[in-house]
Amino acid sequence: MGDKNSSVLIAEPRGGWHDSLSRALPGGGSEVVAAHGAAEAVTVGRSLQPELALVDLGLSHDCSLVADLLAACPETKIVAVFDSAEGFPDGLSDVMALGAVAVVERTTLATDLFPVLGTRASGPLGPLDPAAVPTDRYIDLRNRHDQQRRVTSRALCAALEARDFATGQHQNRVTRLATSCMRLIDAPRAVSDEVVYGFMLHDVGKIGVPDYILLKPGPLDYWEFEMMRAHPKLGLQIAEPGGFSQETLDVILNHHERWDGFGYPRGLSSDEIPLAARVFSVADAYDAMTSDRPYRSAMSPGDALHIIRSGSGCAFDPEVVDSFLNLEFLGSPGVGLGGNG
Repeated sequence: MGDKNSSVLIAEPRGGWHDSLSRALPGGGSEVVAAHGAAEAVTVGRSLQPELALVDLGLSHDCSLVADLLAACPETKIVAVFDSAEGFPDGLSDVMALGAVAVVERTTLATDLFPVLGTRASGPLGPLDPAAVPTDRYIDLRNRHDQQRRVTSRALCAALEARDFATGQHQNRVTRLATSCMRLIDAPRAVSDEVVYGFMLHDVGKIGVPDYILLKPGPLDYWEFEMMRAHPKLGLQIAEPGGFSQETLDVILNHHERWDGFGYPRGLSSDEIPLAARVFSVADAYDAMTSDRPYRSAMSPGDALHIIRSGSGCAFDPEVVDSFLNLEFLGSPGVGLGGNG
């Protein structure tokens, strides 16, 4: 099929690069082979052992295809390609650490990458110098995307606080609690923007809950509670267009799931529930219990912790409960204690 020094693998879901790249290599010294699925790309890569692989991250939204290809063909130089119009795939910021030599935005392939390859078209490709492939546009796009998410997050939090001041205060307290607990379980993820955005925006769906339910000064009846239970799905609909990652959206959608499968909206259980959502649910429950409501006073920290401990293995992930109970500051002024939560 061709040797490692004279072949190029193109992994893309829709096709279209093959002809462009073939034209960029007019000397005929390189074989260009296309694969249109992640599994196919790994199989072809293992057989072909190409010198270069262009990987469209649309085939692998968590960017794991880069690592899988390198395991199959460790000497292959991988250039990751993404489409900023479709949002930034989860893990894109780590794709270079996974082993890619460059990251290129799809619309700039013709200007950034193809000319670099064309300069060596008279024979085998030879070494690809990562410095020859511009990544400034990727870095600029990533910075702009991060800024966009920060602005969007602040705007959504402000909108929620304007609807219900108590909910706005709750999101600040519970984010501190959940972040502190996550630090004991998975320290790197505790400082991840993706996780923190999920914590901050967990209740953003309440923007879509009618005032007479959201602000009701008493317990909700059955139908009102059913409407309130819709807020995780509403939150997903509100946040998804903002370019937030799947990890952020997972917290928003799943923070009311239970370890035993009796939560909502999807009835997930145990490890089916994303870790960040499992951590958050414990912090959320604690803050709700230790906060005043119009129809009841706040519970003492000790009583709330007793209920959290009792819920281990049914409502909550036992590992998360153990970590939460080890937080030294529980019950301190301003942490997990407040007004209406």
